[in-house]
Amino acid sequence: MRNVSGTLTKLGKVAADGLPALLRAHVDEYRVCCALSKLHHFSIEQSCSTVKRRPDLNLCDSLMPNSILRAVLWALGLSALIGNLCVLIWRLTQKGVGGGKKTLSFMVGNLAMADFMMGVYMLIIAGADLSFGDDYFLVAPEWRSSIMCKLAGVLSVLSSEASVFFVTLISVDCFLGIVFPWKNFSLGTKSTTVIIVVLWFLALCLSIVPTLSLGSDSDVYGLSDVCIGLPLTTKASGVTTFGKKYTDRWGWKWGMDISQTTGEKPSWILSIILFLGVNLVSFLLVLCCYVAIFISVKRTASAVRTNAHREREVKMAAKMALIVMTDFCCWMPIIILGILSQTGTVSLSTEVYAWVVVLGLPLNSSLNPFLYTFFTVCCATKPKAKAPKRNQLELTNMNKVQQTQKQ
Repeated sequence: MRNVSGTLTKLGKVAADGLPALLRAHVDEYRVCCALSKLHHFSIEQSCSTVKRRPDLNLCDSLMPNSILRAVLWALGLSALIGNLCVLIWRLTQKGVGGGKKTLSFMVGNLAMADFMMGVYMLIIAGADLSFGDDYFLVAPEWRSSIMCKLAGVLSVLSSEASVFFVTLISVDCFLGIVFPWKNFSLGTKSTTVIIVVLWFLALCLSIVPTLSLGSDSDVYGLSDVCIGLPLTTKASGVTTFGKKYTDRWGWKWGMDISQTTGEKPSWILSIILFLGVNLVSFLLVLCCYVAIFISVKRTASAVRTNAHREREVKMAAKMALIVMTDFCCWMPIIILGILSQTGTVSLSTEVYAWVVVLGLPLNSSLNPFLYTFFTVCCATKPKAKAPKRNQLELTNMNKVQQTQKQ
């Protein structure tokens, strides 16, 4: 059996019917091999080859490879949706006083909005997996080119990049408010609003641009069935054709020309820039900000030398470590695996790819409501003009940190 010309658009459940004696097949798409695997004597690994490389998450059954991943996807999706919705409602209804508190609430509210979108994205993917069931492979190309998948792709990129931008903005504002409390570096209401509008516009552009030239086999969605072009795979750099001879069980010899992809090249370049470049720089910036904050607070606590202040110092250090560690656990696996896969050092298995997709970006969106609202560690309010003497400055700075922890 051979199918090397044209584009296969639809595949039915009975595609393998009437082929009881089929021994070997060379086809355009891997899902044809999936249909043929229903034959009792047919083995995909030994009897079926494809022109195109096998997709990393496109298996011969459902969208999610196993029930554990499916349960985690639903759990994180609902957690991100409900948790961030609660944060939005609480931030909108509370009446804060003081410029610092208003700007903080505004930043965290926008972060919650971005993470809420990630919850919507995850539930779209979970719903598609539930809807298609074990016959997903039959409709995989149609799903990747559908309006719903395009919407999910826009939401995933918009949410992930906006979330990264706002986490970085909050960290920088914390740094300015605590490390330089007596300088005019703190963000005011107007400047915060302008920055947030610019960040939303930038994230929106980055998410919408890829949809302008989408097709069923686009670089964005052709690499993954979960509608997000993570830089965890490579593309074939070319196609070669060669002749191959076979001998069947009755001794008949026959041959056929076989086309196969050759070589590797990096996947979608914008995905590499976003997830390997922007996210790495943002993580390093967040790390530097919180290290500087910890050093500043430690110095102030040492000058005060009271048990209560030292206890608050330990608590604040633990909270900051938690923020940095969650960012590290969510961003760095994608960054490290992306670099290794794009350089050809490793080739990710289906299970590894699936776990990274489900846990990588969405986990942070589920945790952020707890990190930035229920256990808030953020910037101090801006003091008034005249700086006091050194000892008074240290005491006042410590008081500001304490007030920050109570927000």
